[in-house]
Amino acid sequence: MTTHPTPVELADRAAETVRDLNYATLPWASGLAFPGDAYSTVGNLSMLAMRLPQALRQITGFIDRQHEQGVLYSDQGTDSLETRIAMLRSATDAAVIAADGLYAALEQAHGALSPIGAQGYGLDDEPYEEADDCPTCEAEQDSGEVYPHCCGCGADGSSERPDCTCG
Repeated sequence: MTTHPTPVELADRAAETVRDLNYATLPWASGLAFPGDAYSTVGNLSMLAMRLPQALRQITGFIDRQHEQGVLYSDQGTDSLETRIAMLRSATDAAVIAADGLYAALEQAHGALSPIGAQGYGLDDEPYEEADDCPTCEAEQDSGEVYPHCCGCGADGSSERPDCTCG
């Protein structure tokens, strides 16, 4: 029989995994070899942040249902239970807002990392030129004339460059 990990175990694993990530990203740990590693790591952290609000809402929902059923108590008294439930709702609402903000910031960081690469490994050391994809446009570029690539040079029927033979 397969047993599924409990929410407590999963949250513990997530916390320990982030701790491992902190160690793996230390300068001497060599966990990040290329900018693409940073890009992928930040992208995965973005997904983590995106998923946190759902978990927080579901945890709060569980406590709310338990409270509605009258099965909760506080060892500090009835008034304390109501106060604690209100504090939980307020704190998880704030955490959801913070997680949404974290997600948005990580998405921006992920996007910023997207075009960054490392030189010296034979991987895209030259800046990308759209004309490199088309022999005609490339020849025109070599002649000193710079035209937009095929999708904008007239081959698409836009007649921006009726003399283009790219198409």
